Amino acid sequence: MSWRVAGIAVAMLGAVATAELSLKLERFDGPAASFREPVAGTVEIEGAMSVRATPSATPAKGPQVLEMEYFCAGGVPKFAVLPGPPFEAKTANWLPPVGHSEAWTSYRARVDFSGDWQQLRLDLPLPAGRVLQVRNARLRPERAGEFDQVASSARAADKAVLEAYLAKTFPARVTQVIVGKEQVRVSGSVVGESGNLFLAEIPMEIVEGDPQAWETLVEVTANAAGEFSAEMPRLRPRGSNQHDRLLSRWQLVRKEGDRITALSHARYADQIACRSPQLKPAEPRSKKGLGGWHRGLLPDELKDLGISAVTVNVMIHSLVALEPGPDTTPFQWQGRTYHAREKALEDFDQTFLEAQKHGVMVSAILLVANPAKDGSPVVKKLGHPDAVAEGIFAMPDVTSGEGLALYGAILNLMAERWSRPDGKHGRVHHWIMHNEVDAGWVWTNAGEKTDIVFMDLYQRSMRLMDLIARQYDPNSRTFISLTHHWANRGEARWYGSRRLLELLRDFCAAEGDFPWALAYHPYPQNLFNPRAWEDGQATFSFDSEKITPKNLEVLDAYMKQPAFRYQGKLRPVHLSENGFNSKDYSEKELADQAAGMALAWKKMAALSSIESWQYHNWIDNRHEGGLKIGLRKFPDDETEPLGKKPIWHLYQALGTRDEDKLAKPYLEVIGLKDWSGALHRMAEN
Repeated sequence: MSWRVAGIAVAMLGAVATAELSLKLERFDGPAASFREPVAGTVEIEGAMSVRATPSATPAKGPQVLEMEYFCAGGVPKFAVLPGPPFEAKTANWLPPVGHSEAWTSYRARVDFSGDWQQLRLDLPLPAGRVLQVRNARLRPERAGEFDQVASSARAADKAVLEAYLAKTFPARVTQVIVGKEQVRVSGSVVGESGNLFLAEIPMEIVEGDPQAWETLVEVTANAAGEFSAEMPRLRPRGSNQHDRLLSRWQLVRKEGDRITALSHARYADQIACRSPQLKPAEPRSKKGLGGWHRGLLPDELKDLGISAVTVNVMIHSLVALEPGPDTTPFQWQGRTYHAREKALEDFDQTFLEAQKHGVMVSAILLVANPAKDGSPVVKKLGHPDAVAEGIFAMPDVTSGEGLALYGAILNLMAERWSRPDGKHGRVHHWIMHNEVDAGWVWTNAGEKTDIVFMDLYQRSMRLMDLIARQYDPNSRTFISLTHHWANRGEARWYGSRRLLELLRDFCAAEGDFPWALAYHPYPQNLFNPRAWEDGQATFSFDSEKITPKNLEVLDAYMKQPAFRYQGKLRPVHLSENGFNSKDYSEKELADQAAGMALAWKKMAALSSIESWQYHNWIDNRHEGGLKIGLRKFPDDETEPLGKKPIWHLYQALGTRDEDKLAKPYLEVIGLKDWSGALHRMAEN
């Protein structure tokens, strides 16, 4: 039995004192495992192993909470924690699984240890080759109510109500909503109804089933053909503020006395008056992009690699304040006053201007801080009230007047500033709404929500950005961001990317389509294994568990179905976050990494719906759970800091006359005679 001291500090909050835990570990009964400390404060375990945690102060007895942050692609099955010594099976606490995570995620579980003990042993049954990173592990007292079931906000719609609403066949239909500069025109048709007909205006934050849904009613009369229309001012008073009817949806109802009955689905704006209808769309030179790009480091990289598109992360709460400050400028939206943080905006200006200089398409990834973990007044008002601390980011609060107003003000501030015809501040062409929402529990948390309730919230966020952005840029698109988990949702609290696409389609069919697009993340099945052509969970079927570089044809065929087109045209698909790991910097592993990229690129060349691939991560990062997916080596690599891997040179050649020359060596790695054998022909749909 061998022991090593990790030297990892783990806070322990007990009745005696705040103590520190140093982690020691012994080999678990199973495959050989490795243990190391890649960066100070982080333990990395590969394979099944037991970890001993020793508090530097006397541990408390009785119920406590084991808490830690972890990164583990694939997760860990339920595991045992034993106090000791001696470590006896009868004293084991069996804890819930550590879920699949592709970012640093919080974990907490109740533990209860009786008697005297000095150490804990965590028996972690990781499958062979799986890597778990742990940091900030601690024992602490349980907080009152922290494990109680959190009730959903009253501002979320009921699952059964939403299902009935989307499935219902109504006798009437609102067919078009046109929002002009000063007027709104709503048209529709009705069968078998006459008299007592009204157009009901429903502001965006009102959920289905709310008895207060119909704030204003406009009487209409259907003609002999059953057609009706009405025109109203775009702005109207609402309380002490002004309400822009751009953000309303319209529903035909029948009013008899105090009783109001819905006769149609509600519909959002189809056409929107635009400030700059002549603004040209992005025209990327190739499908080659970089994900999570930022200016400053390696300033010639965009040019050297021939990059045509980038994504940029934007923590949107950082752009505004609720009160004036030394570096703020007041602005108004919907009659409310907010304060723009000029320094934060100018920092993004410089990033977007640099991209503009290189003629690069920019997609901003809009992220909302989690109010369960961030106490700033902006975040508390902006984030969804049901969000819990397990989420890295949160869903915005789109079902309260105050929350939607703040969120809309920020979106309008960004869209107006970064869609100017003169490009004074740089330009954002597209807006990726949050991150990997099918894994919303981790990336876009709104608490415990069923898939349809979650999508009801999310599609409001997408709609809001779409409606606002198209006022300034007619070519702007909002993107839904999804993981590689397709027909299999991946984790119990996740939804599956196919399921959310189906629900988004259903909301659009009911309430009017809009030009959304898809930002997909088809990482290999195992993020640590770049040999995606071996992915067993990626099949050539719409029922495939995952979509990875092996079966990109499935995504292309699925999005080409008539039900997923917009006005008959293909919706753009951007593969906005993808990369291939090199387990180390050996020749074989680096060749496998580059081969994965070559395969994906050659497939994309034949898939017309896929417009762009944003490679992530640009540079190896020691805080990505042991992954080395960069085009370059670690900045602090001992032998070659920021060294270019073979995949860097391949990526540079893609889309140029040197592409085939640089890609050819990887045919043998994959086991292909030529690249024509890489493409699978999907059946026509």
